[in-house]
Amino acid sequence: MDKKKPIIRFFFAKMQQAFLDLSEEEKIAFMTKDRGNLDELGMKAVSMVDCSWSNEEWDYIGVEEWPNKEVIEKREKFEKEELEISKYVKYKTYLGTPESFVEYGKE
Repeated sequence: MDKKKPIIRFFFAKMQQAFLDLSEEEKIAFMTKDRGNLDELGMKAVSMVDCSWSNEEWDYIGVEEWPNKEVIEKREKFEKEELEISKYVKYKTYLGTPESFVEYGKE
């Protein structure tokens, strides 16, 4: 893996009942804490798709760009220890590096 390439993280998320049961103030506090860490670690949101109206398995699918693998590891630790994310969100993530599609299928 090229250390200079950013890391792309795809995520699939389904809000759990524990999150839905939070008061509006608690939801705002959770999201503010989450966003603060995302910004602090340099995450760039590439895309986020609300598919809750068309998909029973996932509410959101997103693509994030992170500066490097070390930052992703810090993020994952924060999600587990600080946010206790598994309590509030069912999720799956996949990591990769960006590749160009410009030359795909061209001679």
